[in-house]
Amino acid sequence: MAQIQPSKFQPIYPYQSDGVAFLAGRERAGLHDAMGLGKTAQVIRAADMIKAQRGIMIVPAKLRRNTVHQFHKWATRGYRITEGRSVHDFIAWQRGRYHILVTSYEQATKWAKSIYMSGEPIDFVAMDEAHYVKNSEAARTKAILGPEFDGSGGLVNFAEHIWHVSGTPMANDPLDIYTFLKLCRATTLPQGTFIKKYFYSDLSQYGSRQTVKPEAQADLTNLINDHRVQRTLADVGFQLPSIRLDPIIVDGDTKAITDLLRQYPTLSHAIVHAINHGGLSFLEAQHIMTLRRLLGEAKAAPYAHMLLDDLRITGNEKHVVMGIHVDALVFIYNFLRKRNISCVLVNGTVSDRQADRSIRQFQEDPTCTVFLGNIKSAGLGSDLFASRRLDMLESDWTPAGNAQAVKRIHRIGQMLPCFVRFVTLANTFDEKVNDLIIQKTRSIADIEGSPMLSHPVLTPGLNLVT
Repeated sequence: MAQIQPSKFQPIYPYQSDGVAFLAGRERAGLHDAMGLGKTAQVIRAADMIKAQRGIMIVPAKLRRNTVHQFHKWATRGYRITEGRSVHDFIAWQRGRYHILVTSYEQATKWAKSIYMSGEPIDFVAMDEAHYVKNSEAARTKAILGPEFDGSGGLVNFAEHIWHVSGTPMANDPLDIYTFLKLCRATTLPQGTFIKKYFYSDLSQYGSRQTVKPEAQADLTNLINDHRVQRTLADVGFQLPSIRLDPIIVDGDTKAITDLLRQYPTLSHAIVHAINHGGLSFLEAQHIMTLRRLLGEAKAAPYAHMLLDDLRITGNEKHVVMGIHVDALVFIYNFLRKRNISCVLVNGTVSDRQADRSIRQFQEDPTCTVFLGNIKSAGLGSDLFASRRLDMLESDWTPAGNAQAVKRIHRIGQMLPCFVRFVTLANTFDEKVNDLIIQKTRSIADIEGSPMLSHPVLTPGLNLVT
């Protein structure tokens, strides 16, 4: 890969300069700014500030190419950078042909032992979307952070600076912060002792969830804040346009869903309980995954017709549609293409290069009116603010996943009021689930200083037009 030409004319905001200084001045630090505040730019400028000659950026696989683009945009030093996809890229970086290795968590896990065994000093290791290493039982967490999560014996062992970067460091549970605190050497407590000191455990048949003890709240908050910088949009003076969250009801064929629920008569209650109280690993069961797929497929056809009507009413105003399952998104994509609607599709089956092209086309081509994306593939790190309308065909059952998707349109660069609709299948437990998901998604946004408005449920056939 060609050497990056330094960016001399890309100013950053004062709050970002503060973040850069914080990272550069700490051996181990967290950057936990809210989504949309330019965390990657701050990491790159921090690497500039420490005059890095050898560094690793670990990112979700789908963000590798975008991270390289971010270096082109923000770096003020002439780095040679490789997008670490293969062992050949890794060896080339090890041998000094490149300054920066941008790679995925999966590849970093494979190469962690080799990096540790080499004993070579590294100027920095930055982990973007660092909640990927929150699970203390996961092999990748131990490989990257070390078996005790304090850096010793892991990929980061010989790094002068270790940066933990995430807008959602506690995505599902307050206990998610434990590996961060261990990494920063803010605590030496084993996890069981840490839990007893700071948390009550809410146990149920669906799993457990940790609640911070009121008497320990201040101590834990101070412990976390001593090792990170975290700003909301409100903190830094940004006032994004208003955003509104609504369910939108569609009628679909529910026979297959009803048949499945007859086999598991308490399933709908159990799902709502798990979403509301934790124990989300319960939702990985095969019959629940089948149920989610059936819900998505049942909504695809009626939603496609509704979207077509919306495009006609709004004069082909751009829309973003997020989902989970391939078949549902592909159905809508083919439906629109057959009716000469220009659209793009980004899911787990497309290459990173094609995903980047599709995102740029949607952002820059006024004739490209619909972006269809998988929440995991396109709901992270993508700028889609050319649209102010987002429809969640299928929602993530973790609030942080939905908040990430919402932030694709509601971020710095957006100038218009935004509208988010959670597509809901009538007369099914999908109504209860989406009500709950909207509440939880809104609560995350409120914490970030981006309050989301709620309005009454829309009836079938009543589409949101302004």
